[in-house]
Amino acid sequence: MNVTRITTVLAAITLGGAATCGVPGVMGHAQDSPITVRHLGMSTLPDDFEFAGQRVGGLSGIDYSQGRKAYLAISDNRGEAGPVRAYTLRLPIDDDGQLGTPEFEKLITLSDTNGSPYAARTVDPESVRWTPNHKGMIYTSEGEAKVGRAGFVREADLDGRYVRDLPVPEAFTPRLESDRQTAGIRDNLGFESMDLAQGSSSVVALSENALVQDGAAASTEAESRSRLVRVHRTTGENLGEFVYPVDKVAPGGMPVATGVAEILSISADRYLTLERSNVPGLGFTARIYETSTAGADSVTGAHAAPPTARPMTKTLLFDFRANGIDPQCAEGMTWGPTLRGGQRSLIVVSDNNFGLAGSTAFHLLAVGGMD
Repeated sequence: MNVTRITTVLAAITLGGAATCGVPGVMGHAQDSPITVRHLGMSTLPDDFEFAGQRVGGLSGIDYSQGRKAYLAISDNRGEAGPVRAYTLRLPIDDDGQLGTPEFEKLITLSDTNGSPYAARTVDPESVRWTPNHKGMIYTSEGEAKVGRAGFVREADLDGRYVRDLPVPEAFTPRLESDRQTAGIRDNLGFESMDLAQGSSSVVALSENALVQDGAAASTEAESRSRLVRVHRTTGENLGEFVYPVDKVAPGGMPVATGVAEILSISADRYLTLERSNVPGLGFTARIYETSTAGADSVTGAHAAPPTARPMTKTLLFDFRANGIDPQCAEGMTWGPTLRGGQRSLIVVSDNNFGLAGSTAFHLLAVGGMD
């Protein structure tokens, strides 16, 4: 989500410093899934928090490195509030399973294909992952469909220097005819989510809503058929494309703020997805789903996915609002370290839109039943 496109401003939580809070024992559990999700707490940053001379905000992606015991986060600032940038940081977790104050370590200025810092409004960063050797990163940009600028999946080193682009199927490229979009990712509804899968041998990315030629954007009347693509990380081979059903827009909700915010790999064909929306008067909503390509129809290589294509299945695991938790503008999600009880930790980060809507919050959740 980009701050310049938010039409409703929510009252942000004003804090003098980082704060932690939570609802102990809040749990979600789907009857047809063995996976359980429990919210342990969260830590928030004040909207005026700065690091390395830049305001920290717009965090839209996060990833954990077990080897480094550190996180990588990316801001969706488009170069209008300082350089396009990512960060490395640490998130302490105490023995009681509570998050401490985030400790930022490094600001990384991202560079374009020519080795220069991105010019303003030429990129819209969203999701980020460590490379398998933890010496670089892969990140996405939504592009800017209204001017025909394609999104991308890009590799960079830890100094932010361009390494290469991974190929993206032609179907995702925005096409304009007489100022009308006829194909590709919708404006601000592109590659919001991405992860490495299958032992990091492949990269999976998911459009936030349907490609123009695949169907309508999410509305209060209908779901949106977004498209997932998986490519080989080394060769770029297209390993599969599938349709994913995005939730309808909640009554009174904002379509521009409704969609898939992140995807996280569980196994070869299973994932977690994070969907979020914004309902003026209520605030942001966020749900975590388990989803799978098993049984879904392949639409690999298709310009337009057939309307009869069987979509991926999905099961609701955790609803923040239904459990009494304000998720803020949840956008990034990563597996974290193993908790003391043996469960996997899950970290969800929210985008404060640089003080216009929501707060920067790091949520800690415990995930069980993964065996």
